[in-house]
Amino acid sequence: MKIRLTLTALLVGLSTLLFAQTQSVENEKFALLNNGATVGMIIKSVIKADKQRLKLTDQQVPKAKQVITDATVKFNEGVKKLKKAGLTNQKLRALAVAVETEKVLQYKPILTPEQYAILVAQHKKIYPESKV
Repeated sequence: MKIRLTLTALLVGLSTLLFAQTQSVENEKFALLNNGATVGMIIKSVIKADKQRLKLTDQQVPKAKQVITDATVKFNEGVKKLKKAGLTNQKLRALAVAVETEKVLQYKPILTPEQYAILVAQHKKIYPESKV
C-alpha cells in the first residue's frame, strides 16, 4: 500500500512538472514571427482549424493537441537553429516539409480513415514534395 501511494505521488508530481514545462513552452515566443505570437497561440489556432477541417471529436482533441504541440515546438526549435546557421527559404521549406510530414504520420492512429484522407489531401496540396 505504501509503495502504491509513493508511486501515485511520484506520478502526480511528474505530471505537474510536465504540465508546467508545457505551459512554459506554450508561452515561449515563436521564433519565426515578429508579431509577438507565442507557441501556445499557434497551437490554439491550429487546433481550432483542425477541429473545423477534420471534424475532430472530443476524444480526438487532446491527442491532436499533443501532436500539434510537438510539431510546433519542433518547428520553432528548428527555426532557431536555422537562424543561427543561416536561414534561407530553401532550408525553411525543408524543415516545414519534414515537421508537417511527421505530424501527418502521427495523426494517423488518432483519425478515422475519412479524416486522415482529408488531412493527406490537404498536406499534398501544400507540400507536394512530401513522401506521405
